[in-house]
Amino acid sequence: MTQPFLISELPPVFDGSWRVVRAAERGNHWHPQVRELLYYWMRNCTAEGHLPSRQSIDRIELSELLPRMWILDVERSPWRFRYRMAGAAFAASIGRTIGNDWYDELRPLAWAANRTRLITTVRDGMPTWRRGAMPMEDDNFEFNGWSEVENLMLPLANDGIHVDAVLGISIPYRTTDLWGATQLAAQ
Repeated sequence: MTQPFLISELPPVFDGSWRVVRAAERGNHWHPQVRELLYYWMRNCTAEGHLPSRQSIDRIELSELLPRMWILDVERSPWRFRYRMAGAAFAASIGRTIGNDWYDELRPLAWAANRTRLITTVRDGMPTWRRGAMPMEDDNFEFNGWSEVENLMLPLANDGIHVDAVLGISIPYRTTDLWGATQLAAQ
């Protein structure tokens, strides 16, 4: 019988390797679909610096990206995020069916890894990007699994100012065995 593990037992990959995307960012080393979504989002920001709204997202124009995209609605006090939309490829990559679920309940390991980043994206109205190891709460993995993932989080605001949703895209690269690597390093 497998023993449950504690979040404190996780390998130290929550290293804050995400970063805020600056206005001059080109994303030349990013996955082409991630870069395409950033450029789309930037084109939808106004000249006055207002953020795009969820209604300004054109699903037809983004049809090739939709399978890997997701949208989280934002609640504050306390901070919570609820899936509003999740593409089929994204849902398949995390091994979960995604409905109108709370992010922290559906993906507690990913929530632990992304909480500060999501709050920063919303609070500051700034896009964030990351590529690195992420926990995947997939029931097919013993002790859950890890995958190298590149993702982009973009703030959306119905009024152009106050962020009420996060638009994202996630590109999984490969499964990683961080448990084995961590155990070997400890020996």
